[in-house]
Amino acid sequence: MASYTIRDVRPGDEEQLGTAHVAIWKATYAGIMNSAKLDAIRPCDRIERWERIIARRDEESSRGVRTRCAVDSSDARIVGFATGGPPRDLDAPASTELWSLNVVPEHHGTGIATDLMTDVIGGTDEPAYLWLAAGNERAIAFYRKHRFELDGTTVLDPEWDCLNARMVRT
Repeated sequence: MASYTIRDVRPGDEEQLGTAHVAIWKATYAGIMNSAKLDAIRPCDRIERWERIIARRDEESSRGVRTRCAVDSSDARIVGFATGGPPRDLDAPASTELWSLNVVPEHHGTGIATDLMTDVIGGTDEPAYLWLAAGNERAIAFYRKHRFELDGTTVLDPEWDCLNARMVRT
């Protein structure tokens, strides 16, 4: 059984985070998001994004945003990441939003996604909400195990040409 360390993202993580980000998205969103756009993303695109996120981590942390990563203890490889914090929506149904939760497919089912989620938004008794790509049945099932339910709210994501659905935990 693998063991993990969950920690803040930090300078030097950008390449691993960017590489994992692309691998996760290509495995998870095939058939859900615009395939041409999904095929076009490269680790260098996500590495630049992670450079910006890491550069702003102290400022974001002061606003209550937590961005954490999971590191596989056996090889020091980043195998997942999550961000949570104050809502980004004006009409938010809860005071905490899970902004992202991603784990490389070969580590699905290990419990690391639950640990990352709990680290960034609190335990299952904490009210929170999230957006996910509609049709991502694996994610919907995962979040339902953690007391989130679809609330019927959807929005089109024009960047990725997919429908996002909201899940809420009260």
